[in-house]
Amino acid sequence: MEEKGRKAAPAPGSKAWERYGEDPRREAAVEGLMDFVTRCKTERETVRHLEGRLREEGFGPLEAPGPKGVFLNWKDRALAAYRSGRKPLGAGVRLVAAHADSPRIDLKPRPLYEDGGLLMGDGHYYGGLKKYQWVNLPLALHGEVHRTDGTTVRLALGEDPSDPVLLVPDLAPHLDREQENRKASETVTGENLDALLGHRPRTGEEKDPVKAAVLALLEERYGFGEEDLTSSDLALVPAGPARRVGVDGALVGAYGLDDRVCVFCGFEAFLEARDLPRGAVFLALDREEIGSEGVGGAQGALLELFLGELLGREGCGSVLDLRRCLAASEALSADVTEGGNPLYKESFDPRQTPRPGDGPAMMKVTGQRGKYDASEARGEFVARVRRALEGENVPWQTGSLGRVDKGGGGTVAKYLSRSGMDVLDLGPALLSMHAPYELVSTADVLASREAYRAFYEGD
Repeated sequence: MEEKGRKAAPAPGSKAWERYGEDPRREAAVEGLMDFVTRCKTERETVRHLEGRLREEGFGPLEAPGPKGVFLNWKDRALAAYRSGRKPLGAGVRLVAAHADSPRIDLKPRPLYEDGGLLMGDGHYYGGLKKYQWVNLPLALHGEVHRTDGTTVRLALGEDPSDPVLLVPDLAPHLDREQENRKASETVTGENLDALLGHRPRTGEEKDPVKAAVLALLEERYGFGEEDLTSSDLALVPAGPARRVGVDGALVGAYGLDDRVCVFCGFEAFLEARDLPRGAVFLALDREEIGSEGVGGAQGALLELFLGELLGREGCGSVLDLRRCLAASEALSADVTEGGNPLYKESFDPRQTPRPGDGPAMMKVTGQRGKYDASEARGEFVARVRRALEGENVPWQTGSLGRVDKGGGGTVAKYLSRSGMDVLDLGPALLSMHAPYELVSTADVLASREAYRAFYEGD
């Protein structure tokens, strides 16, 4: 029986709705997210978009800082931004780190081949995906072609309603009677994730006439040839805009919500935060989906180089100064988790399952099985983050990546923690994570943004 005078606890999946359901900022946040994830489907597009926003807001690059702060576009793959706080930089920063890459199909360096009157693009999937989900799906070609004269051509073919789309053709069930005997992971093989690029032959060409016709179109429209594809960064991603999902439109469906919903929410919180007790850093990283390796990943040089440059300008440029700053810092790994799915309850621990609509999920520990490859936040730091969120009445929940020995996964948290800083994972719960079309509660969008802001502002 409910105690007299005490408000009943909100039903599962409604905490963020009770807090933000009538808040006009919720709709504004959702529209902003939908525009962002529709525009930005690769890490390069994300970095360029964020740099443009930062310049508009009064930030400048390291060589010419702006009145609001400073940023570093790291080789068009990742980005770091900084705002000063009341304490000096050497006392450590508050950092929110998200990743801008998502599972996709990259084109190989020599992608074009013609067979049976069809021109195909040889693909190599990137990140953890279910390969069978990527066939017979309208795809767009995003990326850049870098020519030896130093110029770059940018592509986003398949997004305009007048554009053709690309797709990976599947085999008809009439010819695939053995599919029921194969594991789902073998239904479509990695080498068969090749996209259909063209079909109309070029008149007069005896060898590969379809390839010749498509190359002529590329040369005419974009000014590059086949040899330039060896120095390109091109990816196949789901075509089309973000959409509302559900009769009530209470969910957003889009490609790449893992983890660009956190990029969006963390970045907006970084811009909105006021009266910062410590300097604030925002990171948009690359390569998280394949282990945070590479030039733009969390294991790369970006963070140390960025903070080292800033410390040097304050006269604290030694290696020891940098290490002390990092070790005194606090970070949120702004990343999503898998929300409870009523169709697959057996995959979740019912006592630990995060639910869409209950606010961002706080994951104290990541990793798999016996906490291998894990990052585990100190309880003291979890309490400090709780205090910051609860002080601003931001709803949150605990989360996990499924049942022990059945689920698991990692984020950038373990790489940030190597420097000695305290790190905690915090982000909204998605449905259909890593699918071409992911889902997030619209209430959780504003709740996550407010959570990151509370972290930046908390004492």
